[in-house]
Amino acid sequence: MKHRLTDWKMCSCCLLLAGLALAPAGCAKKAPPAAKNKVVRVTLAKMPQMDFRQRIPVQGTVEPVEFASLSSRTEGTLDILNVDEGDVVKKGQLLFQIDRQNLENEVSVAQRALEVCKSEVNTARISLQLAQIKLKKAEIDYERAKTLRKSNAVSQDNYEAAELAAKEAQAECAKSQSLLRIAEALEAKQETSLSIARKNLADSEIKAPFDGIITEKFVERGEFVKGGTQIIRLENQKSLEVVCQISALHYNSILPGKTRAVFALDDMPAGEAIVSYRSPSVDPLSRTFKIKILLPADTSLVSGLMCSVDLLTRESKGYGLPSDAIQIRGDNVQVAFADKDGIAEQLEIKTGIVDGKFTEVLNAKDFAGRRFVVSGQTFINPGDKLSVLRELDSNVLK
Repeated sequence: MKHRLTDWKMCSCCLLLAGLALAPAGCAKKAPPAAKNKVVRVTLAKMPQMDFRQRIPVQGTVEPVEFASLSSRTEGTLDILNVDEGDVVKKGQLLFQIDRQNLENEVSVAQRALEVCKSEVNTARISLQLAQIKLKKAEIDYERAKTLRKSNAVSQDNYEAAELAAKEAQAECAKSQSLLRIAEALEAKQETSLSIARKNLADSEIKAPFDGIITEKFVERGEFVKGGTQIIRLENQKSLEVVCQISALHYNSILPGKTRAVFALDDMPAGEAIVSYRSPSVDPLSRTFKIKILLPADTSLVSGLMCSVDLLTRESKGYGLPSDAIQIRGDNVQVAFADKDGIAEQLEIKTGIVDGKFTEVLNAKDFAGRRFVVSGQTFINPGDKLSVLRELDSNVLK
């Protein structure tokens, strides 16, 4: 009897456990309904119309078009130094002179020596003229003696004396001609010496080759300098240019006489100009090339500064959006979201020039008047509800 009761209890427990095992299926809570489209808080704005510029940003150094490091051409003491740093000079103005007194003395000595040579030439010419006169007289006497000798009107001794006198006159004339040539050669040599002395004196005087300003002085008056010693640096700061080194990748994009350049110094506009020079070749080591941009006369830039340069390779006028408002979705498709009755609508965008924080929209005419999401677009999906925090005027947006 006890065994049957135990079996019955065991069966009851099994049924109870089976019931508990089936209970969750019948007592489970209902699944929550599908989530509704989320609400995204956004800022809206219409596409602003603006100028777009495709830029190559580089750094450039301001340099003078005309500059000269003026050095001594001769050796000696720096006798004259008429300028100091910061002085403005005019073309042709004497800047400094080396060993003036000694060089002037050399010119004076050479001039006097030349005068002596000229006198010797004149003396030699006179001597030659006298020799020629004597030769002419001797030749006449000799011809007469030959005639008289044929008729035995003159002795043999007198005939031979006349012949000897003619030959001596010829020799004397030849000697005078040689002495004249020597005197003329010495005169030419002394003229060369005088020219050298004058050139040395002229080389000792360094004059300004153009209008400019003295930017550096390297020696002081009274110092002894050798030939080639740098004395001062002269710059024409009224004619400046910006020099840039650019990657060879952009060589064909930069066109002298056409490509515009916009300058900035410490993020402040500093004017613009046209590229005036592009090097004819690319440096094979650095793979860069040089360009020069002639600055306008009224520029605020000065030589030695480094400034930012934007080279404008393409420009257009159109409509655009902040670059952050354009996303890549799906198969690398560029899209932006617009408001359509409070719902986010995904629109495919065709882009052009990226100019700073804005991107040109080439198919903007397809979206005339549409309001685009310019803030809060990161987590938007098509069909999401839009909660507009504010709407920006397109002029304020740009």
